[in-house]
Amino acid sequence: MTETAQGLNSPEEALRRGAAHLAELHPGLDARLVERIVFESHATLARGARIKTHLPTLALKFAADRLQALELGDHREEGGPVRVLVESIRNDGISQMAAAYLNALGDGRVEALSAALSPADQVLRTVTDVMAEDGVPLAESYPKPVTDDVARAADVVVTMLIEHPFETVEGQTVEAWDFEDPAGLGTDEVRRIRDRVRKRVQEFLDALEA
Repeated sequence: MTETAQGLNSPEEALRRGAAHLAELHPGLDARLVERIVFESHATLARGARIKTHLPTLALKFAADRLQALELGDHREEGGPVRVLVESIRNDGISQMAAAYLNALGDGRVEALSAALSPADQVLRTVTDVMAEDGVPLAESYPKPVTDDVARAADVVVTMLIEHPFETVEGQTVEAWDFEDPAGLGTDEVRRIRDRVRKRVQEFLDALEA
């Protein structure tokens, strides 16, 4: 093993530095728990990843979402943004679209995440292309597994072609938004799916104001 692999540039050291930073951001959580979740998140993503170059960065993003959810738990903050978790089979298409539109069109009223039962390696290229066309880029989006901590923190769980894998908590609602899977479809077909997803998201946001 090289000196670089063992030193400051090693994935393990990057994860430890990231864990220390996240522990500072979440002083109410035990630093050992924070580090465990960081390394657990990395191991979870690594199991399905073909390209591992950026895994520490993605793992820290994944861990940050989980830590925020863990800190919030199932506490429902009155007047705060509605927390939405969008779930699908692979988190490489329609769930990415829905979460991106919820965040982009929600004007701060919604905080949305997406996740999968069996995450794909990356977001479908046709999906990233058509979302970029509509001004909602997915450049930093990546498929990730649904976890109990993130699921418990959601006010609304949106399922897409799957069943919610966990028991719901008090005050939580589950909605099924079923759209065609864009995998293997041409760009024009994916655009039509995108437009239907955007329309459904807008209907959801309009209902929040009713």
